[in-house]
Amino acid sequence: MTRVLSLHGRSWHLACNLRRALFVLALGPLCLEARAAPAPSEASAQAPAPSVLFARACDALEAGDLDGAASHILTLRQSLPERPEPRLLESLLALRRTRPSLGWHDAFTQAWNGIGRPDFSESPLLPEEEEPLATGPGPEEVWKQELSAEQRFVVALSMPLDAERARALIQHIPVVTLPELLVPIAEYIERDKLPAPMRAQLRTTLRARLAALSTNYPESMQLRALLLLEGTDSQAPFTAREIQELEALSKLSDWRQSDFVSLNGYALRHFEATGISRPENHAYTVAVMALVSPVPWLLQKRTEASRDTLTPTERQRLGEALWRIGSRLSEESSIVERLVGLNVMKKAATELGDEERLRQATERSTDSRASYAAWQSAVPHRWPLPSLRKEMIESSMRDEVAHMHAFRAPEANKQ
Repeated sequence: MTRVLSLHGRSWHLACNLRRALFVLALGPLCLEARAAPAPSEASAQAPAPSVLFARACDALEAGDLDGAASHILTLRQSLPERPEPRLLESLLALRRTRPSLGWHDAFTQAWNGIGRPDFSESPLLPEEEEPLATGPGPEEVWKQELSAEQRFVVALSMPLDAERARALIQHIPVVTLPELLVPIAEYIERDKLPAPMRAQLRTTLRARLAALSTNYPESMQLRALLLLEGTDSQAPFTAREIQELEALSKLSDWRQSDFVSLNGYALRHFEATGISRPENHAYTVAVMALVSPVPWLLQKRTEASRDTLTPTERQRLGEALWRIGSRLSEESSIVERLVGLNVMKKAATELGDEERLRQATERSTDSRASYAAWQSAVPHRWPLPSLRKEMIESSMRDEVAHMHAFRAPEANKQ
């Protein structure tokens, strides 16, 4: 079994692709700034290329110059009568005229659905995804500067771990207040690059803080699961004591304590204070890492290792605990957590031999993947409309699952 969601040298396929796509969504080659249209003298020298007309139409829509946008769209449609991009712009234009209060997010999805939901992922008109230019020092340069302990902790989370950065983590872990920031540290410890004494010290410090925060947040399922499973052998069968603890924690009400907006905002404030280049990029990385817990993978691997060692009753108890944990995780707002939680539910149903629950979890997983695929097909992050990008960012930050769900076919949303 491949570990689907794992950081730092392991394969976490969906999360990696999602993070890359959302980097473009959050930062974009335009960085939420409208581009200047070519000068009239350039246009008069020859007929404008379709890409130029497309850019001008988008710029006019963004600026609220609806008549100018209409002119460019008409010319673009005449030049490319078979392409769907001009038709979507035409639909957006109509909505800007008739429903100016409608947000860009809703207007885009309505227009896209209205023209038949074309696949824009290979569009020759949409700007290619580009790495944004540096605006300041990188992490290595920032690390050499005078930083507070908290700033150094946050910067260390975004960099490959070494002994110096491990010491920065150890120094600040005892006062960490956002429990989710301990999640990437649990992943760091699994690596073999640190000397054994340093890894042991980091683990001891981490576990002490996990224990303290578990007391502060008694309803946090993830904290107790991390405290139970962190550092255990993925091939070790579950013990009777561990199954009892899994049963207890599986009945807690919360998975995590902090929403994505809070995690991203916390990291962003500290990265901005360091003067680092593209602080949004690094903040987003840390926030995503804080969602990717090793707990689900360890649960599934150790469940497999326990098949031949548990009694039928113990297997039943373990399967039910896994189902509850996966169900709670699948209710979180990120698409990564949704899919990982559903994978845990599928594993639980398989271990229980419950075909009906397996069908339910599989259908929900298929549905969520379809939402993600639809979002990839519409590629809203590549359309050169800064207001659209901004609304898409805000929507995905608030509730990524609902954000991507909005791109499903209208008939699917009625189910």
